[in-house]
Amino acid sequence: MSFFRRFYHHFLRYLSIPLIVSLLFVLFTQSSKAAGLFLGTFASTLMMYNWYYHLERSHDEQSDKFKLGTTTRFIIVVVTLLVWLRFPETFNIFAITLGILLGYILIIFHAVRELTK
Repeated sequence: MSFFRRFYHHFLRYLSIPLIVSLLFVLFTQSSKAAGLFLGTFASTLMMYNWYYHLERSHDEQSDKFKLGTTTRFIIVVVTLLVWLRFPETFNIFAITLGILLGYILIIFHAVRELTK
């Protein structure tokens, strides 16, 4: 199975639902909460892709270093918050936070599901 297919199977199929729903909600209602949820979920998708990429790469390599791309994920969150600082009336900070947390909730969900198999 290819890398992107594994990523889709584990995370993207779950993150695509709030992405699409919030995008449609933004297009029809111009809601700042839906725009914030879309921005946060998009950032969460980028962070999960980065995390999963580094996790898969660490499984392939036989070295003592175990990198998970923490710096890159931190930069993604900072850029997301800079977008909010630039457009505070367009994006709701609480919805952005919820969208960012969705990725970590999916990690926990995936870990529990794998442990209970």
